[in-house]
Amino acid sequence: MEGIVLKTIDYKEKSKLVYLYTKAGLISVKALDANKTKLGFVTTLNQVEFEMTSGKLPTVTEYSLKKSFYSIYENLTKVGVLTPILDVIFHLEEGVNHSRIYSFLIQTINELLATEEPYMVLSVFLVKMLAVFGIKPELKKCVHCSRTTLVNFSSLDGGALCDSCSIYHEKNCNLLNDFQQLYYVKDYQNLSLNLTYNEILDEIYQYYAIHANFKLKEYHL
Repeated sequence: MEGIVLKTIDYKEKSKLVYLYTKAGLISVKALDANKTKLGFVTTLNQVEFEMTSGKLPTVTEYSLKKSFYSIYENLTKVGVLTPILDVIFHLEEGVNHSRIYSFLIQTINELLATEEPYMVLSVFLVKMLAVFGIKPELKKCVHCSRTTLVNFSSLDGGALCDSCSIYHEKNCNLLNDFQQLYYVKDYQNLSLNLTYNEILDEIYQYYAIHANFKLKEYHL
């Protein structure tokens, strides 16, 4: 099995409980005598391949290090950005496509390591993950009347608004454009956002608070 270490806690005297995200979802395993023999396995953000026993709380028996992302911890901003990303992962429900999300998480962490714009990576991740929770914003037509001449975006309403349905909102074409770019982006380098990342993230956190069943651990500039 392959997974990425998200968190570890001490377990008894010399062992640790290791929480990993895998293509099958979140799992926890025991790493016995971890301080001596399993240092690579219990290091946060290490991507590992491993074997484990069966049972409710399995024990890791063998492992190998595939890749380490630990260097993210050298940059405090990237560490902060990682907090809401992992918070989303810990809130995933059963029945979602973990294999696809796992690949996206690894891609996101790779982008985070390479980028000079960590808030861009965070914004893309959070907006794209809305679909996983079944709360993807409507971005191609008005959420109320289905018109396609769009002038606004409303987190409260769940997406785009036309001119007629925006009469009680302050018009913000820039926010609509930015949400569309973030959701449909294929190349991070082609993003050209209009608003600041603080403005965008405020709206994204608000969207999660309104439409999801949890409040994200927020991180701002």
